[in-house]
Amino acid sequence: MSNAKETPSQLQQRWQQLMQQQPRLRARNAAQQLGVSEGELLAARLGKDVTRLTNDFQTLLESLVRVGPVMTITRNEHVVHEKVGYYSNLQLKPHGGGAFDYNINLRIYFNHWAHAFAVDENGRQSIQIFDRDGTAVHKIYRTEDSLPTAWEVLVLQFKADDQTPGMTAEQIAEPYEIKPRHKADATALCAQWRGITDLHQFWFMLREHNLSRLDALKLADEDLARQVPVAAWKDVLLRSADMGISIMAFTRSPGVAQIHTGPIHKIVEKGEWFNVLDPTFNLHLRMAAVHEVWVVYRPTDSGGQTSIELYHQDGSLIAHFFGAVNLQAPEPRRWRQLLANLPSLKAKAA
Repeated sequence: MSNAKETPSQLQQRWQQLMQQQPRLRARNAAQQLGVSEGELLAARLGKDVTRLTNDFQTLLESLVRVGPVMTITRNEHVVHEKVGYYSNLQLKPHGGGAFDYNINLRIYFNHWAHAFAVDENGRQSIQIFDRDGTAVHKIYRTEDSLPTAWEVLVLQFKADDQTPGMTAEQIAEPYEIKPRHKADATALCAQWRGITDLHQFWFMLREHNLSRLDALKLADEDLARQVPVAAWKDVLLRSADMGISIMAFTRSPGVAQIHTGPIHKIVEKGEWFNVLDPTFNLHLRMAAVHEVWVVYRPTDSGGQTSIELYHQDGSLIAHFFGAVNLQAPEPRRWRQLLANLPSLKAKAA
């Protein structure tokens, strides 16, 4: 967070000086160098190229379909997930919901949506959402196929009365207190895990046992979760592309899970990044950030789903991938076999 004595004007001046030195620096990296959150940096620019929007997030999202195709970006520290499509087929309630367009598929949690801004960076226009601590949650960019007049009308419609520069970043508490792994009841955990009938029950199980996601994997029996070599995730994605297997690629920010469903095609490794560069889907994943990789099985009414999950050294989830499913159809047999053939680190150690 920023120094409480620093005014938005002073922060903006520091940002301008930094951009003169590093004109290609992205906002997220600039904020890190300046010692503030990305949201605070953006809020300091209000009245320049930034406009504060109201917090009527549900109506805002429902209105986006009028502007035509957009690009949505959801990211965390180590992966950037970009999709081009329509903000359509929304199912929203006050707590959140989802977008279920063929290309733009989102799960939305409004408790992490606190600040909204319209941004115009040299003609590149976007709507950007931030959590209470200033962490970027979701970004929506106008594309060359978007309707420019409809975009301008949207920004004016949701422009907030208060355009005073600055925002106060708040510390966010964890949703529940994490229990040390050695105090957990592994037998009870596995029994409940095997009784899951829907993927969404997994999170509630973690909360009931007060466990982090990674700790739960480490406590589970190997038929539920097993650690595989770090390089396995890359091999799985390359082979999925070669075999034409449709996958589901999940990237999560605090307030959004963004999902690509379908095959992947063009894969390019450049520098530290593993990139998927398809027409309506781009993924940029920092390879060195992946510290542990797990194959995870969750029972469901339709026969269960198997994922490969990537974790950072700090235990946070970077990204996870499933075989694509439709309605109650089982996951693709080739996907399940691909993950089943991966060597287990536990088995190798034995």
